[in-house]
Amino acid sequence: MEKRIFTAVLISIGFLWLWAYAAPKLMPEYFKPPAKSAPVPPKTTTTATTPATTTSATTSAPSSSPAPPPTLAAVAPTNATRQQSVRIETKDFIAVFSNRGAELVSFQLKHYTAKNGGPVELVKGREPIRTDYPFAIESPNAALAQRLNAALWEVSERPNESVTFRYAGGGVAATKTFTFQGDYPFSFTVAIAPAVPYRVAIGPGIRTLEADEKESMYVVTGNGVVQRDEKVTVVSREKSDRVNLFDHVDFIGIEDNYFMTAMRPAHGDGAILHAAEFGAEKRKDFYAAVNAASDGTVSGTAYFIPKQTQLVDRFHLEKTLQFGMFGIIARAFLLALLWLNTFVHNFGWSIIALTLIIKVVLYPLQHKSMSSMKKMQKVQPKVEAIKAKYRKVQKDPEQRQKMNMETMKLYQQEGINPASGCLPLVIQLPILWAFYNLLSHAIELRGAPFMLWIHDLSAKDPYYVTPALMVITMFVQQAMTPTTVDPAQKRMFYIMPLVMGWIFKELPSGVVLYYLMQNVLTIIQQWILNKWWKDHPQDLVKE
Repeated sequence: MEKRIFTAVLISIGFLWLWAYAAPKLMPEYFKPPAKSAPVPPKTTTTATTPATTTSATTSAPSSSPAPPPTLAAVAPTNATRQQSVRIETKDFIAVFSNRGAELVSFQLKHYTAKNGGPVELVKGREPIRTDYPFAIESPNAALAQRLNAALWEVSERPNESVTFRYAGGGVAATKTFTFQGDYPFSFTVAIAPAVPYRVAIGPGIRTLEADEKESMYVVTGNGVVQRDEKVTVVSREKSDRVNLFDHVDFIGIEDNYFMTAMRPAHGDGAILHAAEFGAEKRKDFYAAVNAASDGTVSGTAYFIPKQTQLVDRFHLEKTLQFGMFGIIARAFLLALLWLNTFVHNFGWSIIALTLIIKVVLYPLQHKSMSSMKKMQKVQPKVEAIKAKYRKVQKDPEQRQKMNMETMKLYQQEGINPASGCLPLVIQLPILWAFYNLLSHAIELRGAPFMLWIHDLSAKDPYYVTPALMVITMFVQQAMTPTTVDPAQKRMFYIMPLVMGWIFKELPSGVVLYYLMQNVLTIIQQWILNKWWKDHPQDLVKE
């Protein structure tokens, strides 16, 4: 048994590496970035306040090339006399900008619900007096950054298209323009004259965490994410350096399991991830920032989005969807679950249906493994007789080799493959890992209810009922499964269900549901095998 487990581990590791190496070459279509799609114009754009009168002309929406920075001759001293907010609403989100610092103070996703019943808010909550909301200015000149972030900027709008903020004073002129096109991405252009070193930052972190998310060891929140030269790097919030510099980026941002805020610079000079302690808890959180170019301008596209598969594919952010080494399997399962859900309209029952399908597909292999274990149990007395024959000379390498050869000869005579019991384990490992990553990162299943007390398949079972049932089914399965280990080793194996239960109690309830159903179906399969194994056609032929 120990040899088979060790062999299974080695085969599993080899399979993981082989799959990671071969999958991009065997199925390149899954790794190609999808073609760009044209943005859909917004249905509605509204503002919460009347724009203040400005002393300069309204700035038009930025084109693909950045707008020239303002000059002191072109922009008269400008600032607002009262604080205002500008509300932009599309079919997908509601964004609110404040003219204090010309910053984004709220970004609510209309199609996703928080635990309190309201829409998901992607801008982390903080004290209103703070001036470090997304699109704040950071600069080596701390006084300049503080002045720009605390100042009241003049506001002008182009209905349903853009909002422009302007400030001029103290020898500095600045503009910020945000342009919306109806979809999640929106463009931004920031210009300061005369040109000074500065950067535009988003953060700190992403979202205000729910209570259960703070306690969970499996929810990843606030990691940095950077793509450079088509390669994505996830920067751990807890383990990374406080400052991470990048000379160039495709995009940079902050993510958690289900949401992401990021900037894709079109005009700038490198980027930075830097951490700072935030809030009363002194939690370490990232700011992601893009440096301005030498002409004092930085522009690009901002993404405050859910990490839905179709969205990240469409916006060329697909590599941020961290389904792990078995991402292709996880994506295939996701498509299958979405398809099944069109019929059953419940993701819990969809998981059960998919588990049944997987069980049917793997039935031949699992049946062969069970039959082999049954045969090994039958010939175990003969194996023990061989071991007893060589017990006194087991330390002799030649005699031990003879014992092993005699044992293998016995297996061949009985038609037994000792390694066949490892194959289902090798196959089950990537499936279970893919299911875990799917339910931990697929926003399509976030908040999906099952029945009774399970209201979210992506969260743990609040009463630990399904993990307890899983442990019980593992004990039943072990009691029914043929084994060739001695009684002392068998008692050790009975500890495994308790260890698995302790691990699974904090996992998403959808993962536990899958494993529980696998156990139930395996018990049924083993019961059928135990009851009718003697009537197996192959055994009747041998008799």
